[in-house]
Amino acid sequence: MSSGIFGSIRPARITPSSDAEMYYTYRPTRSAEDAEFNGKYKTLDPGECLVNSVTEDNKVIDGVYELRLPLSVFYKKGFYTIYIKPKETTLKITDVSVLAAYPDVKGIVFNNPGVEDLTGYRIEFGDGTTRIIKSCNRCQPVAVSTGDGYPKATRYNLVDNASSLFFCTVSPSSAPSFKPNGYPYIGVPGEEVRLCNTLFTPKMIEIEMVDHDADTISYMLEGDQARNRDTGIITTYNEENEIYHQTDYYTIKSRLGVPLVDVKKNRENIDTTQSHDNIMSMQ
Repeated sequence: MSSGIFGSIRPARITPSSDAEMYYTYRPTRSAEDAEFNGKYKTLDPGECLVNSVTEDNKVIDGVYELRLPLSVFYKKGFYTIYIKPKETTLKITDVSVLAAYPDVKGIVFNNPGVEDLTGYRIEFGDGTTRIIKSCNRCQPVAVSTGDGYPKATRYNLVDNASSLFFCTVSPSSAPSFKPNGYPYIGVPGEEVRLCNTLFTPKMIEIEMVDHDADTISYMLEGDQARNRDTGIITTYNEENEIYHQTDYYTIKSRLGVPLVDVKKNRENIDTTQSHDNIMSMQ
């Protein structure tokens, strides 16, 4: 039996290059700052780092994006903090007026905002006030003789042509029932505001880059090994029987030939003759 509860949240379907911004910073340790960053953030290309791998046979996970980090940036051992947020742009208000045919519909006019449809975008004013855009249509100015008490002589008509002006209605923009003469603030002509899409919630991700993971540690603890009695080379193999690590193993003796210290030293030059196939073929 249905409980009557339903969800209204769905995964965001975005174009990363135009709908998202990405930033990152780096610290070699949690308590130390890197001289290059010093707590500051640098930009990343969302089009390169966020990849939607949905195919025709896999549409059920639409809205899930893989995070692919370029090795040219994320190559140092330490802590990376990545910030992913909706893209913002700064724009000036061209006008605040009403529609000529519907003087009770008040809205904000932008000139060429760079986005075809601003519906759903958030407007943030300088004092921190925010409004949500409910509708966005191209428009053109119309000079009218006002007789309804509204002080603006320039109003707007909605059009289908390629006008660079956009008339946006916002919420809230009408007077509340308990204060009929108090209209919400929706800006003034010439004011600079910030526009931001609301397609997804900002995300902060911390990534630790290390020398070893659980697999590589297990190679050293449990992986197959071979020790060459002639050269003293100890070779460790991974699960694919590939050479993962090599060390030189030798004994330091006294002048009288008495063994003093056994030494195991990492090799920089890998001896490929110690491959798994070569070693096993000696049996």
